[in-house]
Amino acid sequence: MPAEANFFSSRDAISQFLFLADLPQAVDLCVVLGAPSYTNIDPAISLYHANLVKNIVITGFGPKGMRAVDDFVPEYAGLLDQALRAGVPQSAILLEKTATNTLENFVETAKIIEAEFSWNAINSIAIAGKPLHMRRAQMTARKHWPQHVKLVMLPTINSTDLQADTWFRSELGRKRILTELGSIAQYSLKNDIGGF
Repeated sequence: MPAEANFFSSRDAISQFLFLADLPQAVDLCVVLGAPSYTNIDPAISLYHANLVKNIVITGFGPKGMRAVDDFVPEYAGLLDQALRAGVPQSAILLEKTATNTLENFVETAKIIEAEFSWNAINSIAIAGKPLHMRRAQMTARKHWPQHVKLVMLPTINSTDLQADTWFRSELGRKRILTELGSIAQYSLKNDIGGF
């Protein structure tokens, strides 16, 4: 097999591993992961307007270091603003305001979901986030949420976010993918992910 074919095979394997995507479908809840760019809210908005979900949980303050920055807009606040502007009512949205990373997103939302709905009443959750982040999100949810919950992975399809067929085209894209693979390894070594 030519060396070039091996390269593409490795690239495809990385894409297949990281970039998970399910079809939009009816779910009991949609959890939107925080991010400094607000495209993560797009799948939740679409689900809501298609009458496929009634409640959305937005999670994430942002990186720890940003607490000291006076003009920093928390990620949950920016995502909330986008949802409200798109016609999702405030009454359909719950906010998790403290998480500073992916692990905290899932640990903290677990508490909110139990308090507001009870895990016994939740059978399916859509997770909305960046495409490259879907595998780690899924594995972290598997570790920190009840096993009976069906996870529906809904990445953004916005062209400003790295996609499975574009990440390798830039040095920044390749660096972000390798960083994400490293983050999965770190989470695994700390026993913060499941689904093996």
